[in-house]
Amino acid sequence: MQNSKLVVSKYKNYNAAFLFKDNRIEELFLDSSKTFNVGDIYVGRVSNVKEDIKACFVEFSEKQNGFLSFDEINENMLINRPYDGRLKQGDIVCVQITKEPLKTKGASLSMNLSLTGKYTVVITDDKDIHISSKIEKSKAKALTDKLKETSFEYGFILRTNAEPENSDLIISELKSNCDVLSKIIDNMKTRKLYSKLYSGHSSLYERINSLDKRKYEEIITDDEEMYEELKTLDNVRFYNDSFPLNALFSFDKAYLTATSKKINLRNGAFLIIEPTEALTVIDVNSGKFDKRLSKDDYIKNVNEEACIEIARQLRLRNLSGIILVDFINIERREDEDALISLMKKEIKQDNLKTTVVDFTSLGLMEITREKKYASIYDLIRKKDSLND
Repeated sequence: MQNSKLVVSKYKNYNAAFLFKDNRIEELFLDSSKTFNVGDIYVGRVSNVKEDIKACFVEFSEKQNGFLSFDEINENMLINRPYDGRLKQGDIVCVQITKEPLKTKGASLSMNLSLTGKYTVVITDDKDIHISSKIEKSKAKALTDKLKETSFEYGFILRTNAEPENSDLIISELKSNCDVLSKIIDNMKTRKLYSKLYSGHSSLYERINSLDKRKYEEIITDDEEMYEELKTLDNVRFYNDSFPLNALFSFDKAYLTATSKKINLRNGAFLIIEPTEALTVIDVNSGKFDKRLSKDDYIKNVNEEACIEIARQLRLRNLSGIILVDFINIERREDEDALISLMKKEIKQDNLKTTVVDFTSLGLMEITREKKYASIYDLIRKKDSLND
């Protein structure tokens, strides 16, 4: 493993996590304080049913509405009456926040409850065992065989870091979270409207917990409150040296790398990254030509370096939706194919589902990335609007 550290601290009025590999920023998570977190479970009321979009809006706390797709309805979580195949305005339901608000959209909700642990996610959707596709087949079989020896009240997902040697810890975690989920479901029937039945972890904790643990050697934090929340994870160290983490790891430089419109590459080339409401456009610029190389070799080198940097920037800025990349002077299909292969290789490092679609008829590489969590731009814009 390369020298990789996840550094967690207060920065610019955010709770922030910087993932460094060989002292180079790879990912940045920012979490501003808010009244609810992903994972929170509430007793809410259906405020509006929209048959045309097959969804409804649920007020889960006073003046806080979330979006509930009909696909996320669980009849067992309807509290005020027997389920008859539909939800109606005024129905009282038990819902969980599954996604934080993105841009102009409110929080996403589900009536299929789940509890995320270190190794597992307990679910109410079904009673099956689901296994992360990133777990080796031999390990997956060993885990499945072991877990089938024990009966659990709910189904569950085995997360990427579940290992056969941790099977006892996994079983203990499953039993504990099944018990917690059962108590939540029992309590929902007698709790008043807007009651919070369960508090999820902070957004920052969830982002860190979702990371592949092979991406870093240790977590370092200088904040006591953050340390208390994170210490249940592996390899967490409290930093209390007199030299501040901000200076030790150059937070300002890392932040600029994640927020600047212009990103410099080697040999004078650079990227221009322009996010819009509909999509993100990335322009690759050659800058000053390196006369030591032929023009074709120079363009090839710049496009390859840009490809690697763009894959990093998608993670770093948490860009999502449609991304269009304008590389330099690609005229041959074999050059397009080579860049597609390189980009597919680089995006394998991404925790979120990212797809290289193809080159468009205008010669732009089209990429799509899963929408989960607010982008760096959205977080900064939201904070600036609150400060106005």
